Amino acid sequence: MNLNYNNLLSALSLALDVQEYKNMGHARRVAYISLRISEMLNLNEEESKKVYYSAFLHDIGKGDIYEDFDTDEWWKHSERGSEIVKKLPFGENFSDIIRYHHENYDGSGHFKLNGDSIPLGAQIVFISDQFDIRYTSLAGKESEYSIRNNIKEYIKSGAGKTFNPVIANALLDLTRQEKFWLDYKFFDIKTILKRIEPKDMVSIGINELEDIAETFAQIIDNRSRFTYNHSRGISNLAYNMAKVIGYDEEVTRKIKIAGLLHDLGKLAIPNSILDKPDKLTEEEFMVIKSHTYYTKEILKEIGGIDDIAEWAANHHEKLDGSGYPEGLKGDEIGEIDRHVAVCDMYQALTEDRPYRKGLEPKQAIDIIAKSVKDNKVSEESLEILKEVVL
Repeated sequence: MNLNYNNLLSALSLALDVQEYKNMGHARRVAYISLRISEMLNLNEEESKKVYYSAFLHDIGKGDIYEDFDTDEWWKHSERGSEIVKKLPFGENFSDIIRYHHENYDGSGHFKLNGDSIPLGAQIVFISDQFDIRYTSLAGKESEYSIRNNIKEYIKSGAGKTFNPVIANALLDLTRQEKFWLDYKFFDIKTILKRIEPKDMVSIGINELEDIAETFAQIIDNRSRFTYNHSRGISNLAYNMAKVIGYDEEVTRKIKIAGLLHDLGKLAIPNSILDKPDKLTEEEFMVIKSHTYYTKEILKEIGGIDDIAEWAANHHEKLDGSGYPEGLKGDEIGEIDRHVAVCDMYQALTEDRPYRKGLEPKQAIDIIAKSVKDNKVSEESLEILKEVVL
């Protein structure tokens, strides 16, 4: 396995963007602006890469639902994000950029850094982040002409206080280019980024992919106190089943990663639904079902791991065609898809949920056995699961 790190970060930035459908494409637009500023400042390739990676993941710390961003503790997401990226391949190289990406140039930010004591990359990502937040807050409320003038005045007024004046001037120079605005607003910002991203690509293997999967599994599971360790639980079950079956080491590792990432799309689901103590309405269940769609789309965007994407996203498909999101049935559902499906059922049944206590292993197995009789899940998969858990 040899994956493109830029593609992977781009896909995972989409996972962060879909959190409750807030400001879709934000990370990519911030990456675009940051790269253009880096170009204006003549940063070398290595520094540009750090800025690029940081821009994609600058909000990675916002995955924790227990933080109230309307309080004075909003800054915690940058501190938490800097620790999270240390667990990612090469993350140590840009951890400080994420930690300080909300520092004000005049020292009035939370960490009280000022001027050149703030990493240059952090200053670039900060002004790019604020640019996009301001633009999207005005979009649909003011004309394009008015928005552009508003943002230019905002940058000018912040130079020397909120923003580094050199970086502010570089961004103002960019705003004089019509191409900058049209690129920034283009419906397919991913294509624009591909043209200008650092070309010295970093490749990653299965070990690094597993590290990334572990990190995102923690982000996913932390969104709800009722799903703590859910992804790791399924990952371990699926891994142990793969060992029993005798798959080779690479396939076994891929199955483990699929388990870690199977609920990646749940970042798009509001916590009011995830933590609801009562039975979901039909409308709420419709929303829940979208998570498998997002899981597959995000993972397939990485490229080179379509097998993992299928195994991760098909865990709610049913043999009789009553599952989601695609309504696959029978042989359309792969062998490993079926194994991950029973792991998901077992893990969900044995965990505490808002509306019930977790079941004992034998009780959970009996419920899954009924689903086998109803032609929902695989009998073969259940038998292998029983070898692992009983």
